[in-house]
Amino acid sequence: ILLVIASALLYGFAPVLCSMTYQYGNNPVTLTFFRSFFVVLILCGLMIKNQIEFRCEKGELFRIVIVALFGSVLTTFLLNSSYLYIGVGTATTLHFLYPLFVTLICHFVYHDSLNVKHMIALGIALCGVLLFLDFKDLSKMKGIMMALISGVTFAIYLVGIDKLKLSRMNSLKLSFYFALTVSVIMGTSGLAANQLVLNQPFISYALMFAVAIMAQWLAVVCLQKGIDVLGSSLASLFSMFEPVSCLVFGAIFLNETVVIAQVIGSGLILSGVLLLVKE
Repeated sequence: ILLVIASALLYGFAPVLCSMTYQYGNNPVTLTFFRSFFVVLILCGLMIKNQIEFRCEKGELFRIVIVALFGSVLTTFLLNSSYLYIGVGTATTLHFLYPLFVTLICHFVYHDSLNVKHMIALGIALCGVLLFLDFKDLSKMKGIMMALISGVTFAIYLVGIDKLKLSRMNSLKLSFYFALTVSVIMGTSGLAANQLVLNQPFISYALMFAVAIMAQWLAVVCLQKGIDVLGSSLASLFSMFEPVSCLVFGAIFLNETVVIAQVIGSGLILSGVLLLVKE
């Protein structure tokens, strides 16, 4: 339980550090590139240490790139971009709708059944989202849409890992190739569009390195260890600490205002997600 909560807190604190880097001239493209680039180096070392083969089977690399494009590239970029317009707590809470999007994708694409409990969960979560919408402030709406779409792309990523049989791969190897895909795509596109900001102070690089260590290594290890003991269903319940902690960390470290409507909206979204998780 403590390991899963620690994982949720690490995931919840990482967006605060991401947002802090923007104060030093960073941007979403550079942030997305470096948080993956640093992880590539770490995972490469771990694979060599554990004598894990880098070679992929026929067609495996293509499937990895397709899934990584949605889950690793688009999800991370959209979520990082949303921090420019809305608070990290709001963005993380809206992103946390991904279990509901997984249910919808599996229903409409793979024709999985959608029962009454699913419909109730979707309705509750939708009411929660409505409390976050602010049609008077278009910049906030832009951030809200980015956070919501990041939930959709992450859902596609999760379904893709399952349906394209990538879950059978070694987890270190899969994580390595996901991070490598992000580094290559964001590095080349960032250079081509002149969006890769390399002239940044040391503290910005230190924060990005900390995000990479926390969110893409330590948190993952803690979660895997916790799931091994508790099982995925019980572990996912304690993972609900992530959006809650992100709201709290955003208020403490970034002076983000949390209004009553957001608190109620967060409660409704998490309630809807919990209905699915419990099942």
